Amino acid sequence: MYLLTITNQLIMAKLSRNFTQILFIVLAFFLSSTFILNAQEYDNNLIDAYEDYTDAPREVAYVHLNKSTYIKGESIGFTAYVMDKKDKQPSLLTSNLYVSIEDADKNVVKQKLIRVKNGVASNVIELDSTFSSGNYTFKAYTNWMRNFNEQNYFVESISVIDPKKEKYIEETYIDSDIDAQFLPEGGHLLNGVINNVGVVLKDAKGYSLSSAEGEVADKNGTLITSFKVNDLGIGRFPLLAKLGENYAIKITHQDEEYLFELKAKVESVGVTLSLVSHRNKARLAITTNEETLKLIKNRPYQLAIHNGDQITTTDIYFNDNLTINKAFDLGDLPVGINIFTLFNEDNKPVVERLFFNYNDLEVIASQDVSTTKLKDSVSIKLNYKNIDAEKFNNFSVSVLPQETASYNRNHNLISYTYLQPYVNGPLENVKHYFTDITEKKKLDLDNLLLTQGWSSYDWTNIFNADSNFTYTFEQGIELTANVNDKNTDATNSYMVHAFGDGQPVVVELENDNKTFTLENVYISENDELLLSEIKSNFKLKPAKLYLQSKPNAIPLLTENRVAIAPKGIYKNIRKLRSTDIIFENLNGVQELDEVLLTAEIKRIRTRTREIGHHRFGKIKVITESDRLGYSTLQQYLEANLVRVSQNEEGQMVFTTGRHANAPILGGGDGEISGSASSMTVYLDDTQLNDTSILYSYPLSQIDYIEINRGGLGYGSRGFNGVLLLYSLNESGFRTAPKKTIQKYDLPLTFSANKKFYVPKYRYYKDDFYKGYGTIDWKPELKVDANGNIVVNIAQPRVPITLFIEGIANDGSIIFEERTLSLN
Repeated sequence: MYLLTITNQLIMAKLSRNFTQILFIVLAFFLSSTFILNAQEYDNNLIDAYEDYTDAPREVAYVHLNKSTYIKGESIGFTAYVMDKKDKQPSLLTSNLYVSIEDADKNVVKQKLIRVKNGVASNVIELDSTFSSGNYTFKAYTNWMRNFNEQNYFVESISVIDPKKEKYIEETYIDSDIDAQFLPEGGHLLNGVINNVGVVLKDAKGYSLSSAEGEVADKNGTLITSFKVNDLGIGRFPLLAKLGENYAIKITHQDEEYLFELKAKVESVGVTLSLVSHRNKARLAITTNEETLKLIKNRPYQLAIHNGDQITTTDIYFNDNLTINKAFDLGDLPVGINIFTLFNEDNKPVVERLFFNYNDLEVIASQDVSTTKLKDSVSIKLNYKNIDAEKFNNFSVSVLPQETASYNRNHNLISYTYLQPYVNGPLENVKHYFTDITEKKKLDLDNLLLTQGWSSYDWTNIFNADSNFTYTFEQGIELTANVNDKNTDATNSYMVHAFGDGQPVVVELENDNKTFTLENVYISENDELLLSEIKSNFKLKPAKLYLQSKPNAIPLLTENRVAIAPKGIYKNIRKLRSTDIIFENLNGVQELDEVLLTAEIKRIRTRTREIGHHRFGKIKVITESDRLGYSTLQQYLEANLVRVSQNEEGQMVFTTGRHANAPILGGGDGEISGSASSMTVYLDDTQLNDTSILYSYPLSQIDYIEINRGGLGYGSRGFNGVLLLYSLNESGFRTAPKKTIQKYDLPLTFSANKKFYVPKYRYYKDDFYKGYGTIDWKPELKVDANGNIVVNIAQPRVPITLFIEGIANDGSIIFEERTLSLN
């Protein structure tokens, strides 16, 4: 087509014998062809580069902290949500989450490796003697997040108050200075056109300044326009910018005036990008001026719209109009952030605007709440009719006094999943825009985004991205064992003893292989890693192995983005006494009972570990409560998933199913399936050929039991499992056999789940408790079949607020704050 066009034009030019016209036509053809080819190549390069960059999955971590301001000696209760960045559903790719707390000098104070299941993890961090008064940074991230420049990891500032160092919590008095920022929409002011200028006002401590008004005047003092900022110190004003003009801005706040100069430079050439959302459309205006139009007329520009996942492009050509208008249906734009970027013919982004699409944002809130008062507690039932109990869901609930001054968090799960990873820099109180959403809050958020400039997606990085990732996904700990070469009598058969709720694992090495690897190992700090070599007679001896683990240390998050410290709101001067809060879990007689119970549990665990050092099966040490609860051996075994019956010959038959669905290490017990043949039974290491003696055998005569469901170590005799019973001797305990195991200490293990203890307070109605007390923290709640979650707490003495967050229905987000008076 192009060849036919130029041929016809050349013929006409030849007829007119105008050589200059011929030359112009040829040059114009090649120039226009070059522009067309460049535009096509540019379009492809842009989309290809973007799709390559965003092709790999992304995760976003958010942590629901039970408070933002703590008293030293309390515990930080937290629930982490690891979300897929693209589809906003719980991420199933990573199970290792690193949590770190740093002081003001970036020194690491606490670190933990937390296990993530179905995108959720929870734990507790005690604010012990390593903490003092001050601000700390709480970080949470996966290894995979370290590959990317965007802020997909979690970072938030918390405050700690040490009562021994701070005797008072008092109202903070600050200087009356104002920090004012005036930020043009799109990043610059353009001469001769109306520009939108965003306004950000902060007080002397760096927090938003509300209830302020402003006026804009030219160098002659002539009033041009005026504006107001919202409760978060955000506003905007229009400005017809002119070269060489100086603009003065007067801010009025609390009857005082402050003068500022608009420092943004007015550019003689350029393009602006402005956006207005009205009803169901986002209306975009791409504007230039006369000087620029002469340079870019008919040149190919591209408007790209993306959200970190999908991208679309539109050709933009400036002809005779200075403004190109584009309208987009909100239903056609992805929910959440949309980034509009204009590219010139040289593949360079020239202007960018962020826009948040609330359309179809699914935020679930409870429809009904009811309370039931018990003797000294209260049960709160919240109903969520739109949640499918059959799908995974998790709720975390912080219960605080209604007048709390300790929950000044800047984010919630919605803002951190849908907004924070796409902007540069921290945002203050951004959860405001997603709490009880109104049209005004939508406009407020758009004013905020107008001031943000470029997004966190750097196009230089996108065009130059390396597809080889340095950091991998992690699921558990990987163990690599190398057989000691000096061990010449090795049988190449090894056993990893059970830990946690898992089962033992036997590894058979083939041929001359001297190495084996175990993946997806979830061993906690409370577990012991014990290995044995299995000898030819099925006996055990300590394994002689060189063991390596990966990961073996908590990796460093090199990104050091600043988090906004919690904003203190103190209305009264209040005495803070170190005696106001009691950190012991119990006192009096109750404390004595707790100590005795803890000692009993510790003794049982110690014996279980000691006995299990040389065993294939699961050890059950019989406790006094077991002997009180079960009178016979049969009753106890059936409660522990071993079926007991009597055949026609009077022999006792013990059967157990294999655990077809149980994890290899660190998993649960699973369900029993039927088995026709009896387990092999030993009493005090002697095989019983006559099991009738076990009929109505008293549990009071049993010390401990080993249930070896797989029959490991017993050859064909263990095909149906092995049951080993050990009776009490005169001293009341059996002695442990000789050592047959080798213990290995790993440099890094998963943090054990810890119970959150509510502090005890001396007074429950004073200002200190109302402002900084903790009522309870529930990290992992689930809805029942009727869509209810139940929050059981001690009877509160003051009105309370529930700070509820969570996920449900494969991606729906829950966030609400419920205030209740239960007196």
